[in-house]
Amino acid sequence: MIKIQKYDKLLNRVGWGLISFLIFSILFRIQFNIDANVLTRQNIMIIILIGALIIYNVFRINYINNELLYSNRVFDMFRIIEIVLFSIFMIGSYESIEYLVLIFPLVFSSLYRGRKASLYLLGLSAMLKFGYVSVSYFLLNQDALNNSNIFDVFFRLIWVYIVMFSIINITAAFSGENSKNEQENQRLVIELGEKYEQLEAAQNEIKNQYNKLKDSNHKLEDTNTRLTSSIAEFYTLQQISEAIGSIFDISELLKFVNDVIIGVMGVNYSTIVLLDQKKNRLKVQFTNIQNKEDLVILSDNINCKLLLDTLENGKSILENLVIPDEYDFIKKREIGSFICIPLSSKSRKFGLILIEHKNKNTFTEENLRLVTTICKTVSMAIENAELYANMQELATIDGLTTVYNRVYFHQKFESEFKLAKDLGYDLTLVILDIDFFKKFNDTYGHLFGDVVLKSVAQTVKNNLRATDTVARFGGEEFVIILPRTTVQEAFEKVESLRQKIANNIVKDNLISASVTASFGIACFPETSANQIELIRDADNALYKAKDSGRNCIKISKYIDIIK
Repeated sequence: MIKIQKYDKLLNRVGWGLISFLIFSILFRIQFNIDANVLTRQNIMIIILIGALIIYNVFRINYINNELLYSNRVFDMFRIIEIVLFSIFMIGSYESIEYLVLIFPLVFSSLYRGRKASLYLLGLSAMLKFGYVSVSYFLLNQDALNNSNIFDVFFRLIWVYIVMFSIINITAAFSGENSKNEQENQRLVIELGEKYEQLEAAQNEIKNQYNKLKDSNHKLEDTNTRLTSSIAEFYTLQQISEAIGSIFDISELLKFVNDVIIGVMGVNYSTIVLLDQKKNRLKVQFTNIQNKEDLVILSDNINCKLLLDTLENGKSILENLVIPDEYDFIKKREIGSFICIPLSSKSRKFGLILIEHKNKNTFTEENLRLVTTICKTVSMAIENAELYANMQELATIDGLTTVYNRVYFHQKFESEFKLAKDLGYDLTLVILDIDFFKKFNDTYGHLFGDVVLKSVAQTVKNNLRATDTVARFGGEEFVIILPRTTVQEAFEKVESLRQKIANNIVKDNLISASVTASFGIACFPETSANQIELIRDADNALYKAKDSGRNCIKISKYIDIIK
C-alpha cells in the first residue's frame, strides 16, 4: 500500500469518529430539548452531514483499498468533498469543532500534496465561510448577525484563517523538508541498492572465482594423486625391469617381485603360485605367510576351482568384502580383501599372484591395474627367463649325443672341485674312450658312427646318479664327474658301465655291432692334488687302459688299489 492511501485510511477513521460524535450530539440535544427553535434547523443540517459522511466514507474505502483506482486526483477530490461538507453543514452549529475538523484535510493535503494544494483548499473553505456570512448579513438579515458587530465576525474569521494559513505553512515546510529527506533517502537507497548490487556482483564474482579455484584445487589434487600413483607405479615397474635385466635366475626374480609387491602395496600377504606344466597343478612358490596353519590351508586348497578358473580364463579377481567360507584357500584365515591376477602370456600360463589384506575395502581399481601391469611384466620375464634357460641349455648340450658339451664340463668341474675342496669330500673324474671308433666310421660310415656315439652316451647317462655329470670331451671321448665318490666306489660304478656298454648291441637298419670302451680314473684328493692334475691323471689312466688292450679300467698311476 502506497503512502497516500495510508493518509486516507487515517482520515477515514477520523471521519467515523466525527460521525459518532455528531450522532451523540444530536441525541443529547433532543433528549434535553435545548433551544428548540434553533435545534430543529441545526439538527437537520447535522443529520444531513451525518448521512453524507457515512455515504462518503463507504464510497471512499472502496477507492482506498484499490491501488488501480486510487490516484493523486482522487486524493484531491476527497479533500474538496470534505472541505465542502464541513464548511456548509457545520456552519452555525459547531464552529470551534468545524475549524478543528477542517484542520485534518488541510494538514494531510499539505503533508502529501504540498503547500499549493492546501492553500487552494483553504481558499475554498474561506470563500464558503465568508460567502455564508455575507449572505446571512446582507440578504437574510439574521438576528444573530444584526445584533452583533459584523466587523468582529469578519475579524475573527480572518484571524482563524491566518492561523490555519500559518499551520499550513508550517506543515508544508515540514512536508517539504520531509519530502527532501525522503528524496535524499530514496537517492541513498538507490545508491545503496546500486552499491549492494555491485557488492553482490563482486561477491558472486569472488564466489565464482573461489569455486573455480576450488575446482582447480580439486583437479590439482586429483592430478597430484594420480601423478604420485604413477610415479610409484613407474618406480615399481622400473625396479622390476632392472631386476629382469640383472636377475637371470627365475626363482630369485620371483622372490624379488614378491618382496616389491609387499612393499609397494602395503599388504599383509603376497603369494606367487606357479603351474607345474607336467602335472597341471598349482604350487606355492613364494609367500611371506609365516603362520604354519595358514600356509597349510593355502597350500592344500591352492588348486581350488576358483583359482584354476582364474588361471584358465585369464580374468583377475578383486574382492573387498571377503566371506571366508566362500573361498577354500582362505577358510579360517583372517582375510578381508584380496586380489588374484593370472601370470600368463599369449602362448603359456605360468601361475597366479595372490595379494591379501586383513582389512576389508582395502583395494581399488588402481591397485588392480598396477598389479596387472606387474604381472604382465613378470610373465614376460618368466617367458624370457625360460627362453634364456633353454638357450643356455642348448649352448651347453652336445647336439649329437644330447649330453653336456666340453664348455659346460669345465664350468661344472670347476664348481664341483671348489665344493669338494671347501667341504672336504672326494671328487672322482672318469674319462672314457670308445674302442676302435675309427673302424666303425671306416667300415659302416660316419652315420653309423654317430649312432654308436649316441648309444654309448645314453647308456652312460641312464646309469648315473642325479648328482653325477656326463659330458662329451671331444670326438669319441666322454668325461664323467662323480661327486662324493671314492676311487673304490668309482671303480665299481665304472665297471658296471663298462659291462653294460659291452653287452649293448648297436643297431641301425641292417647294421649291428658290439661296442667296448676304455676308462681312466683319477680322484681328489687320493690321486690328484688339484684340477689340472685330476684331468691329467685321468687322461693318463685312460691311455694306460688303451695300452693294456682296451675294454678295461685303469686308475691313476699315483695309487694302485685294483690290479
